Amino acid sequence: MTEADVVSELVEFTNILLAGVGLIFSIVSAYVVALNYFIGQSNFIARFASFAFMTLVLGLLIMVMLGAQDAHIGLIARLRELEAQRQLTAAGRAFLFNSTPEWVGLITRHRYSIDDIVRTCVWVGLGFVYFGLLYLTFLHRWTADVINVAIEGQKGRK
Repeated sequence: MTEADVVSELVEFTNILLAGVGLIFSIVSAYVVALNYFIGQSNFIARFASFAFMTLVLGLLIMVMLGAQDAHIGLIARLRELEAQRQLTAAGRAFLFNSTPEWVGLITRHRYSIDDIVRTCVWVGLGFVYFGLLYLTFLHRWTADVINVAIEGQKGRK
């Protein structure tokens, strides 16, 4: 694989990551709306089934993200091989810099790369979302938040 191929794949990886995060936001938003209008007042079995389905969908996204994470690690390894052969241009070095541990954790004193920080933020965020949905599905007391909307013609307005 040439450097151009690797860089192209890393750019595509970033696009897929952002699309995945957007997809998670969309799915979670739709689920919260469904909780507000339908699922929140349902019996336990319906809420359990809805949460199980949400778990399945998020689990599928997690599996895709794990596969993408492994592919990303492989692409970075290829850039390191090219660097060892002194065949890396500035673009390749920039992508390689993102995976180089430059940041020191305040608590752990462990060194982190930009890629590590992004990966950690995605996983921690997904964990918070999942446990938030668990709370909203089973513990939160939902009340119907229905706004009455009436459609009137021009004659009805004053």
